[in-house]
Amino acid sequence: MSTRKAWSRIVEEAGVRVRLYRGAKGHIYRAIVTGRTVSKNGKRRPVEDRRSLGHSDRDRAIVEAKELAKYLAVGRLTGMTLERLTLGRLLAAYAMHRVPGLKPPRAREAKARMAMFIEAWGADLDVADVDQSRVEIYCRMRRDLRIVSPGLKPDEEGKLRRGFRTPRPPRDGALHGELSWLSTVFNWARGFRVSGRRLMSENPLHGVEWPKERNPRRPIATHSRYTATLKQADRVDPNGRLACILALARYTGRREAATCALRASDVLLSGDRIQAALAAAGMDEHLAQHAPHGALRWAAENDKQGFLFISPISKPAREALESYLRRNPRVGDVPLFPGPRAVGSPIRRECVGKWLARAEELAELPKLSGGSFHPFRRLWATERKGLADADVAAAGGWRDTRALRNSYQQADPATVLRVVEHSA
Repeated sequence: MSTRKAWSRIVEEAGVRVRLYRGAKGHIYRAIVTGRTVSKNGKRRPVEDRRSLGHSDRDRAIVEAKELAKYLAVGRLTGMTLERLTLGRLLAAYAMHRVPGLKPPRAREAKARMAMFIEAWGADLDVADVDQSRVEIYCRMRRDLRIVSPGLKPDEEGKLRRGFRTPRPPRDGALHGELSWLSTVFNWARGFRVSGRRLMSENPLHGVEWPKERNPRRPIATHSRYTATLKQADRVDPNGRLACILALARYTGRREAATCALRASDVLLSGDRIQAALAAAGMDEHLAQHAPHGALRWAAENDKQGFLFISPISKPAREALESYLRRNPRVGDVPLFPGPRAVGSPIRRECVGKWLARAEELAELPKLSGGSFHPFRRLWATERKGLADADVAAAGGWRDTRALRNSYQQADPATVLRVVEHSA
């Protein structure tokens, strides 16, 4: 019986060393020396803070370790006593202890937001001094484009980064998201302990007001838009990936990122395969009886909130999958929708988004401001307003029915008209 070869690596950056090693279950762990202690035999041994990175990608682990070391170095340079907690030290602690556990998109978002708050307020600001006036200063600087996301700036060599777009003043909803995120960082610090003491005793943003989007852009697609776009899909992508992804967006209500990340092994079109998948996930095998058209396994690592779903699919969704697989046979643990260049990697959502925009353009459809695939998720949810929220959430991948009701299910004109014309 073969055993997995042990792997470890020491990464040193900015004078800080991070040890990487593979754990028993295959995930890579990082360890940082936080101090030394005396053992029973009199020898001094290092005390390490160990955390799982939540994945087994060596190259990604090395990159994360270098970034972590840089943040830790900043934290040590700007660190003060607990009585004077600075913004730089707080964000360094958050980067070291919380960011490595986030999914890559969330981690990138967190790093960008940390950089913007540091640029606006300075690393030496006492977090206790964060108040209404500083929040207003931050909002003005963002609206005046004096503070922009690092991804919208040229790199160190002055070259534009991949995916660059001209910065535009953020809407109130974007500012609300950034300041709400900072509030969650403060709340995290209230529960994080250093030497037995909480990093923060209270959240300084409690009672502070910040912008909130009064008219959020949540466009909802129509079925006619779907059919018109579908007719042009193969002109944009002759391999059929766009057509199948669009059909799954329309008939499963799932996010495009989760759909793009599907593996061929996640397609469960027979009762035996559904039953085996349910058993492997520790779920009730009898649920297979309620999936007459098959099911899809939505892996936890590809879910926005990290939950595993095995959901039945409708007849149109099955037909779209069968049509795609006849043209592109895929078997085993390989991407269901491979990228146009890297065959072994799943297609990127950004690529599919551009394809969708091109197909809509060919169909002579107006651009929906504020959405690409997500309007079809809202359409799917709105069509099911009359069904039980818990069942709709389970089928569409929501764990919070409040988000389903408040952000996805919308008033539809036909129902509004019936309400208006209703007579007692």
